[in-house]
Amino acid sequence: MNNLIKCLMTICCLCLALIDQAESEQPSTRFNVSFSQLDSCESFSVPNTGYGYRKFYMLHELSNNNRKAGERLHLKFYVLTSMDAHILLSVTSHPRVNDRVYEIVIGAGGNTFSAIRTSMGLRRVATSQEPNLVSLYEPTPIEIVQTQNGELFVYIPGFKSEPLMQFIDESPLTINYISFSSFGSNTARWFYDCGFDGYDKEISQEVHEPTPTEKLLDRLNFLAENASLPANLSSVLFHFQTRSLAYEQTNSMLQTRMHMMMHWHDSRLGWRPQDFGSLNSFEHPDLRIWIPHMNVLNGALQSVGEILRSYELRVYANGNITLYANNLQLTSWCVDSARNWPNERVTCDIELGLNFQEGQETLALIYDRYRKPIAPNEHVNLPSGWSFTELSVVRVDSDAARRYNPKGMMQKMDGDVAIEFTLQRNRSFYMTVFYLPLLACQMFLILSFVLRSTRRSALILIALLITAWGLMYMTRHAAPHYEPPLMTAYKAVMMVATYCYILHICMIWLELYPPRSQAPDWLVALINSNVLRCVLGLRFADSNDYCDIQTNPLRHLAKILNNLSSLLVIITFAFVDITSGV
Repeated sequence: MNNLIKCLMTICCLCLALIDQAESEQPSTRFNVSFSQLDSCESFSVPNTGYGYRKFYMLHELSNNNRKAGERLHLKFYVLTSMDAHILLSVTSHPRVNDRVYEIVIGAGGNTFSAIRTSMGLRRVATSQEPNLVSLYEPTPIEIVQTQNGELFVYIPGFKSEPLMQFIDESPLTINYISFSSFGSNTARWFYDCGFDGYDKEISQEVHEPTPTEKLLDRLNFLAENASLPANLSSVLFHFQTRSLAYEQTNSMLQTRMHMMMHWHDSRLGWRPQDFGSLNSFEHPDLRIWIPHMNVLNGALQSVGEILRSYELRVYANGNITLYANNLQLTSWCVDSARNWPNERVTCDIELGLNFQEGQETLALIYDRYRKPIAPNEHVNLPSGWSFTELSVVRVDSDAARRYNPKGMMQKMDGDVAIEFTLQRNRSFYMTVFYLPLLACQMFLILSFVLRSTRRSALILIALLITAWGLMYMTRHAAPHYEPPLMTAYKAVMMVATYCYILHICMIWLELYPPRSQAPDWLVALINSNVLRCVLGLRFADSNDYCDIQTNPLRHLAKILNNLSSLLVIITFAFVDITSGV
């Protein structure tokens, strides 16, 4: 039994020896730095947010035990990145673009070269053409030394013993801060203050006493409880100032630009001003409190969904909160059902409602009629074809208990409001541009019945050209989804002008080139009818006229057709003018 135990112990010892030997024979990294060693380091990750130094570290000059005789600075870092490892050595923590700094880039140009610059992104003073110095899979050590006489050396330990780059500065900088960055969409992870190589007290984050603003920001974000809905909040007040309206009749959309202010109370967010530097109100871009989620219920294009994307938020010491949305642009559907261009009077509305989570109390929007910081309808910019006549804010009646129906469509609820705008098209412009040419064409055509020869045909052709021009120009202004009454009037006048021209040709034929065949007796009797001649405004036929009618009846027929057509045209024009609104 004892021999068996001894045999087992021997086998275990042999296995442990083989494992140690295997571990010792594992291949090392290119620069002899393992990831297990980096566990003793502090680290900083650079996201893919592009080129920029956003976090600065202070140098521990007194604690930096790695400075040797004649050295101002001796730092060592490790980096994991595919290219463009940027190190910034600066005098201040807020360097400007043209300030003198030391910027060291390892693996620039797609990991093909390295450089030292004396300004951020500019003034290259040293270059190394060594490629592939950085990698995402192997940590690259970087050692920086600044001597008392102004020499700056950059080493890659494990690559070669000589400096990778060096630069002599006749006016050396006193380095107090350091920062890390990358370039483009590359990410990087930096390791510093590593205990395994003795560089564990080089840099630290800049620490300062919190200001009253920072203290209040932390307090408000904490009391806001992850931007949760304030207790007992049932309504949000709002008022607005309309800046511009644009009604697109062809697309049935209303474009609105306005300034909007919203007010509510959150009792959790009050404070005593004397405890925070006498701050009576507070605003900050990092403020994370509850805000209303407002939707346009009849929204179109970019107004579908949440509309409060850009705003200013201010919290007051008594817990009141104001949200100000500057130049809020809204697009809503607005269909003109009257179909009476250019006499439209359109009422378009913007239906607003607050969105909330399932199970929460319904929040109502209430128009604040008593607050007067901004007037609701002063200086409204409109296209020249429209005028703004009326504005109102009304409640939306709905029995829906949920914001979304079973099909996932947004619906109205009790507490929603509608801002109604009444727009009137400027009719006088269209009266001048379209109605006056139409009336002129009607007068030309009526006048053509008392003229003969080329003057008559010229007047008819002028009326045809004017109506054709009016129809073409009307297509640039009128709504294309229906035929306005004015367009129908133009079409009727053009048809009458065409008839008048054909009648003119027929009259020339009857008067100058009549048929040789004998006219029928009933036609002669009709021409001699005193009743017909009285109705058409012709004098009664005497003996001379009777004989002429018997000899040339078709010439007198042309006169009857001319007078009869004039009466019919006048009646047609009167009907067209009444129905089209002229």
